[in-house]
Amino acid sequence: MVVLSALALILWLFIVPMGMGLLIQKILPTTKKTIGINFLCGYLLSFAVFEVIAIWCMIRIQYGAFHKCTIVFASIEGILAIAGYASKIWEIQREYDKNSNLFYLFFPGDERSKPEALMSPRTDVRVMKFQYTRESLLYWGIFFLIVLFQLYKAVTMAPFDGDDSYYVVESLLAQQADVMNTILPYTGSSTALDIRHAMAVFPLWIAFIAKMSGIHATIVSHTIMPLLIIPMVYLIYLEMGRILLGVRQDMIPVYMIFISVFTMFGNTSIYTPETFLMMRTWQGKAMVANFVIPFVIWLFLWMFDDCRKPGFLWKEETAGGLRIVRNSTWLLLFFLNMAAGIMSSMGIIFGTALAGLFSFLLLIYTRDFRIIPKALLSVIPTGVYLLIYTSL
Repeated sequence: MVVLSALALILWLFIVPMGMGLLIQKILPTTKKTIGINFLCGYLLSFAVFEVIAIWCMIRIQYGAFHKCTIVFASIEGILAIAGYASKIWEIQREYDKNSNLFYLFFPGDERSKPEALMSPRTDVRVMKFQYTRESLLYWGIFFLIVLFQLYKAVTMAPFDGDDSYYVVESLLAQQADVMNTILPYTGSSTALDIRHAMAVFPLWIAFIAKMSGIHATIVSHTIMPLLIIPMVYLIYLEMGRILLGVRQDMIPVYMIFISVFTMFGNTSIYTPETFLMMRTWQGKAMVANFVIPFVIWLFLWMFDDCRKPGFLWKEETAGGLRIVRNSTWLLLFFLNMAAGIMSSMGIIFGTALAGLFSFLLLIYTRDFRIIPKALLSVIPTGVYLLIYTSL
């Protein structure tokens, strides 16, 4: 039973999201087709799909809503993951005839640089493998030890929070009573939908993982979620560091050490993002502060970085300047705004406000008025959520 539960967790928390991420990876620039970004994109798509399915089932289905939601969501996730892996296998098979080295197809950006490649004006040197010094490797080791220590403490200490009496119980009620926000966690009596909490279906996503793995929802919340979400947050900060540090990529491990130390000692009050990440990982508010907002910042750092790239290399990186590849950041922002709704009502407001502010700054920096319709289209999910909030 334990082995089957562990395999189910691996399937639904890693294998399926990675397959879904492969669908989005096809539209990313060459330098962004990495395992970490693929993993993040897979979860963006997963959260966005669950938000749509869960809200529809919660509003339209009166009895057995969560069971039906689980069936539909698992089916759609499975189809998307299979499609992602199939497209990758087809791509590998197609490229195999041109280049028999499959390793580089799985890990783009890890090809070792050769003298003739560096001398060629047609080579994008940013996709070449960076050779870390022994000192940098030592710093990477220190960072991974810090993260392992944090994960160990997050699992073994498993701090209790007063909000668990609502959010964790909502997950448990969905898993065991097959309801979606129609039983009041505090008393166990039937209740109408509390729209403020009902729209934020992150506890129900946790319940989905609990139901598919056969593990108690409380264990999933307090033990499994920190093991998943904390490394995921560090992945976002890692991608931010790649942009911020520019040519000094050897300083990335030092930067990550500072981020991890600040996170570990950020409990200066009960309201800091670091406190929410380490002690309330399974709550939607923690995901807003540590997933949604940093993700918005990374996407706009990516956009600002693209504005400074030379024309030929940027055209080469975007597959000849394909429009969908050039606009991939806006598409990711669209999915992020969909995913923000799954976390908390605060994610809808704060995430959109931050995206609006950065879009305005990007407009000033580039003087490109095409940014305005792109920004408006990316926040359509937020407008839909606000309409639902005000109409129910």
